[in-house]
Amino acid sequence: MGRVLILGGSGRTASAADALTRVGIEVQVYWSRAASTDHLSCAAHLRQGLCWANGMVDTTHVFDAELRTVAHTIAPDLPTVRYARPLWKAEPRYNWKLARSLGEAVGLLPKGARVFAATGRESAEILGHHDGPVFLRQLQRHDDPAPGQLQYVFGAGPFAEKEEAALFQELEIDVLLARNVGGAASYPKIAAARHLGLPVVMVQPDLSDATDTANDETALLAWAQAFVCG
Repeated sequence: MGRVLILGGSGRTASAADALTRVGIEVQVYWSRAASTDHLSCAAHLRQGLCWANGMVDTTHVFDAELRTVAHTIAPDLPTVRYARPLWKAEPRYNWKLARSLGEAVGLLPKGARVFAATGRESAEILGHHDGPVFLRQLQRHDDPAPGQLQYVFGAGPFAEKEEAALFQELEIDVLLARNVGGAASYPKIAAARHLGLPVVMVQPDLSDATDTANDETALLAWAQAFVCG
């Protein structure tokens, strides 16, 4: 009926595979990182998986552009849909500055500002270039040294707006630095910054390769019916 290769790497990967499988579509997953589930059929090699499939569903982490770029280079004409939650959008009253990269975002930080950052563990080195204190959220405890004036703030979600606001006040935060990943689970820090009147420097993902998008299962199956099962 149809064969789909899913680019895996987010919480949407398993749900996309389950939805497509239920309607009779054969599915394989190529993971951008270690597989988080063992009940899915995984492609051993990306090129082989792309040649096997007649459609591709992108469920990579929104800031994991490397796999998306490689897949589009190998199979530029393969029908592709980005299956992901919508990104956050700033309303006029929001005090956001948008950046296209983490380096650009660090350059937009006010001089000497106390920064709360939710930009991932791999961002520590570049955040260490800021000339003020940076508090980088970490969901898992580790013993990695922190560069410059950076400090790690450990804590696992779910997070709530009230607790996030209290944390920002305790740390005397001047500005929030975040990546636009969309969704409700990561939004409380954004809501807390708005509540406290804090500015936000928001790093936007590069989704320039995305052709079609589907935000829910209904839209995903409609795409599959049009481009994979036809």
